[in-house]
Amino acid sequence: MARAMAEKDKTEEKSWEGKACPVDTDDPEAYVCAHEHVPSVPEKGHEHEHPHEHQHHHVLPKGHEHKVKERKLLAISIIITGATMVLEFVGGWLTNSLALISDAGHMLTHLLALGLSYAAIWLATRDSGPEYSFGFYRSETLAALLNSFFLVAISIWILWEAYQKFLHPGSIAVVEMLVIAAIGLVVNLATAALLNKANPQNDRNIRGAFLHTMSDTVSSVGIVIGAVLIYYTGLVAIDPLLSVMITVLILAWVYSLARSSIRVLLERAPEGIDIEQVKKVIKEKVPEVMDIHDIHLWEITTNMYNMTAHVVLENQSLHQALPTISKVKKVLKEEFNIGHAAIQMECTCVEE
Repeated sequence: MARAMAEKDKTEEKSWEGKACPVDTDDPEAYVCAHEHVPSVPEKGHEHEHPHEHQHHHVLPKGHEHKVKERKLLAISIIITGATMVLEFVGGWLTNSLALISDAGHMLTHLLALGLSYAAIWLATRDSGPEYSFGFYRSETLAALLNSFFLVAISIWILWEAYQKFLHPGSIAVVEMLVIAAIGLVVNLATAALLNKANPQNDRNIRGAFLHTMSDTVSSVGIVIGAVLIYYTGLVAIDPLLSVMITVLILAWVYSLARSSIRVLLERAPEGIDIEQVKKVIKEKVPEVMDIHDIHLWEITTNMYNMTAHVVLENQSLHQALPTISKVKKVLKEEFNIGHAAIQMECTCVEE
């Protein structure tokens, strides 16, 4: 028995060079010969066997476990924003103010931003089951894309109505328009204050909704000023002019929303992350890595990135390579916010 143990120790001291290095993926101490791969190294808390299949439910980042407080504040913001949007639309129709109707359309984009943020929090708590290994996060992106098409249709209608208003201006109930616009402004300020309590600096979804609320606040200020100008000058052309300006804001936001949604659905690398830079940083910060290739990097949803890659290491046992892979994953998380990385190892040995 002692002789057998000695033989085993002798085998484990071999490098990856040559054809004799053993390959046994069921053995945690196995070595790997030239460009033969082993399964991705599991993280702590993510341990499972890989004899034939690789089916597992991905563990989602803890950063997406939002607090109940944030969800409650978003729900309140959605309710008051939705109610004010209806008020502005009905008020714009009754007062013959296209600017109010267009601001209701702008508020709809604001409502959409709040709804997507709320959906992201709600979906983070849902158990999707093994069939949906990445959860339901892509539904947020699908909803955003569909709503962008809807908002384009609304914008086209507003621009057509503005054109008609320029050709055939009509009377406007300016006082009522001013009151409703002022209510919209107050609601936007209240919503911004609520979202500020949800710590927008620590959450990308909340921050996006907060910034959108601020842009909606600017548009409400514009309508209030426009109503005052119409009241004192009688220039009703100010109303369709304001509606065109607000529609331009809507279309700019829609373009950004549709563009980012399509990029996510096409599984493009996340915006702001350059794959060549990823390779460079890994090789600089983890000197044991000689090369990295076959990189696939994509975004599941906002701020949730996944990556697979092949890493070439120096000749060493798999047991020795485990800390290196952990270093690579740590660099990916700290430098690029890539929370889930599946790393496949290769060696540099040359066959005889």
